[in-house]
Amino acid sequence: MLTTFQQARERASQLERQILVSITLPMATHDPQVVFRMFQHLDMGDRFFWARATDKRALVGVGEATVIETTGPERVTTAATAWRELRQHAIIEKISSDLPPYTSGPVLLGGFMFDTLTPHTDLWEGFPDGLLILPHLLFHVDEDKAALTINALIDADDAVEQRTEQVVERLQHLAQALQNRIDQPVEEAAQRSSELRTQDMLPAERWKEQVAQAVKKIRAGAFEKVVLARGVQVAQEEEFDVDGTLRRLSQSYPSAYVFAIQRGTRYFMGATPERLVCSEDGEIQTMALAGSAPRGTSEEEDRRFGEELLKSEKNQGEHNFVVTTIRDALSSLCSRVWVADAPRLLKLKNIQHLETPIMGNLKPGHSILEAIEDLHPTPAVGGYPRLPALDAIREDEQLDRGWYAGPIGWIGTGGNGEFAVALRSGLVDGRQATLFAGCGIVADSDPESEYQESCLKLQVMLRGLGGEM
Repeated sequence: MLTTFQQARERASQLERQILVSITLPMATHDPQVVFRMFQHLDMGDRFFWARATDKRALVGVGEATVIETTGPERVTTAATAWRELRQHAIIEKISSDLPPYTSGPVLLGGFMFDTLTPHTDLWEGFPDGLLILPHLLFHVDEDKAALTINALIDADDAVEQRTEQVVERLQHLAQALQNRIDQPVEEAAQRSSELRTQDMLPAERWKEQVAQAVKKIRAGAFEKVVLARGVQVAQEEEFDVDGTLRRLSQSYPSAYVFAIQRGTRYFMGATPERLVCSEDGEIQTMALAGSAPRGTSEEEDRRFGEELLKSEKNQGEHNFVVTTIRDALSSLCSRVWVADAPRLLKLKNIQHLETPIMGNLKPGHSILEAIEDLHPTPAVGGYPRLPALDAIREDEQLDRGWYAGPIGWIGTGGNGEFAVALRSGLVDGRQATLFAGCGIVADSDPESEYQESCLKLQVMLRGLGGEM
């Protein structure tokens, strides 16, 4: 490590700029949630968590080697340019060939605001329009391999001997904590649903009026679909257990992307079923997710609800908007695009959706961030056509979505990466939390039914926090 830091210092002096150093070491496999808790125990800085149990892949970051922060409608493009510049003269070392293939080397973790043109409030302080963090330490694991990546920015006048000692000391503390069995699973705290206090940010009847007004605009031809979100404030006497919430979300929703990003005392976290885009070895994968129905209380009822969803003209029409938009967006970035013949059911714990897989071959020179720029917001979270739907959200929704329904995920050096749409999510701050849910409004939407659907979606985070609504 010292030799590499010295090499970086020499390069920094020659080029008169900071040099990124990224060293990936093999590591014993550990439960990612245990490592996440360990970083808190060792007070190493703000944390980031990303996992999907069915993929057997997880990333857990802590601290900041550097941060890319962007503003305005060009937030994604600006971030992509900064990432290219950061990588340009980087020294990247992998101290083994037996490492997780897609996440070794420097990996940025973070996300983007849903819409930069919506008025901002203090609610999302610390979560700018765009934020990609290169963590000081990144634990990453796939099905059978685990590793730890150390990232640092080196200046021409850096005391690299001292920097090396600091890193080694941190690694020793982490190794000792794991050896001392602090990684034993903590006992599940009893759920305290009776202690949770919930309050709609906008009264239910006023939100239903918003839905009714949106239906009128759709029938008048203003747009074909708009997604209206609502917020719920939740409080309890004790601080919410972020680690316990992650554990409950992971156990209850193994097919969802479970995430958490910390900014000071706040955590934006959730369990979203919707992948925005994934890139591996030049192949880009995404999905259309739109149309919802509840899960049944019996196998027969559940099957009936699923069949009704597959046959529903309203839900099929809403779903087709999304499929068409995504296919058109990918056609400019990909040499070929494949769309599944028909939607299938994605069954989650308390809700089921229509899902259509979509894949393509990225043209040379294109990246996952460009795909985000083109795909977000999909009709599933914004509406269709995009621009008039977004205008309606800005004018009528009366909610600061912040990062809710925005892209969240990671990007690595080889063009590999994965971003999801931050649904089924909330902003947790000590004893308070703000939860979000949205519904796709079309010409035949019923305000009461949409309100009940939003309540179903809010259950994900409410149960994660230890309660129900």
